[in-house]
Amino acid sequence: MARIPMTSDDRRTRAARRELYDAPAESHLAEYMGAILRRWWLVLLVAAMAVALALFASLMMTPQYRATTTLQIQREPLKVVDMQDLLPAESPMDRDFYQTQYELLMSRTLARRVIGRARLATHPAYAGLVEEALGKLGARAGSAQRQAAVERALVPAVLAALQVEPVRNSRLVRLHFSSPDPQLAARVANAYAAEFIAGNLDRRLQASSFATKYLATRLAQQRERLQNSERRFVAFAGAERIVSVGDDKPSLPAQNLAELNALLASAQDARIKAEAAWRQAERGNGRALPQVVSNPLIQGLEQSRLQLSAEYQQKLPTFKPDYPEMQRLSGRIGEADRQITAEVARVRASIEAEYEAARLQEQMLEARIDSLKTDELELQDRSIRYNMLKREVDTNRQLYDGLLQRFKEVGVVGNVGANNIAVVDPADVPGKADSPRIALNLALALLFGLFGGVVAALFAHVVRVRR
Repeated sequence: MARIPMTSDDRRTRAARRELYDAPAESHLAEYMGAILRRWWLVLLVAAMAVALALFASLMMTPQYRATTTLQIQREPLKVVDMQDLLPAESPMDRDFYQTQYELLMSRTLARRVIGRARLATHPAYAGLVEEALGKLGARAGSAQRQAAVERALVPAVLAALQVEPVRNSRLVRLHFSSPDPQLAARVANAYAAEFIAGNLDRRLQASSFATKYLATRLAQQRERLQNSERRFVAFAGAERIVSVGDDKPSLPAQNLAELNALLASAQDARIKAEAAWRQAERGNGRALPQVVSNPLIQGLEQSRLQLSAEYQQKLPTFKPDYPEMQRLSGRIGEADRQITAEVARVRASIEAEYEAARLQEQMLEARIDSLKTDELELQDRSIRYNMLKREVDTNRQLYDGLLQRFKEVGVVGNVGANNIAVVDPADVPGKADSPRIALNLALALLFGLFGGVVAALFAHVVRVRR
């Protein structure tokens, strides 16, 4: 294949390109600046076209007026019924709460309420959307369907004109609404604030009403449970004959058992003493017994016998034993011995009777204690069911009291009607249009036009060099 010889122009172009690529960066920058200065008319032309286009577009745009309402949103309302903490406290969950409030402000439900409150369906600014929505419905559509269709058509336009602007480091939020009609813009902005507050109150009242109804139902159920448990408790106590003397006191059998145990100890002590006295009385003639020694009658008889014996011994050397006087003294001595013996026997019988009485008392106390032990064990067995029923009554009463207290609190709070949202500054009718901003648009058009002109000049220079 034959090579095509290079012409002198081709050689000059290639040399220029080689010089362009091999030149240092400073020469490139100088060349670009020279190219822009040589084509200054192109830069100005592009900038003028951009400014003219921006001016034409701005003049063709419909003026929009923006009205602003400022709201204060607290996380919690004033705690009117809680005097310990009147004002709501800060919370690390505030960010989530306020983001939720902003989303509620942009909700379709709130937009529908604003459409109805501001009567936007009859305003000329939305007449086209209303006619288009009604045109899609048939002639048989009812009023409810027509209203729903109009609201669905107006909701996107209303939300598009709404802007929610939170104020940094504060609890304030600004609601901006834009409209070609300044009065409509102010009316819709204020309607948004009013409906947002009303919606918040409605949600609180609905929650309070639901809580009240729920607590009332639960309260009735708990009251019935408490009454039934009390009936079962009383019926069981009556059937088992269980008498309560107090939660911190022992039962009646336990109290009697404690008292009888003390009496049994005393009776055993008395029986031991009586038994010891009786064992001592059984041995010997009994005249050495303490009861005999301390007996005045026996002591008197002993003294009289001693006197008679002394008189008998005194007369014995003079008279013989069969002497009438001696026989009389002997008879009196014998009578004294019989009386002493009889009195000692009575003392022994008394000691034996005391011992038998003490032993019998001890036996009776032991039998009674055994009976009470059986009663106490049986009572403890019955008390298991008794205590279960009592705990059920106590639990139901606590639940009922808690529900009743909560029901009263909810009723008080629900009637207060506190709100955590307030209007700080209502929207005023704007005096001038917010958009289009002609000066800003022309400045931006000039800036971008100059940039476009520079790009066009450099592009033209590069194309010429490559040729």
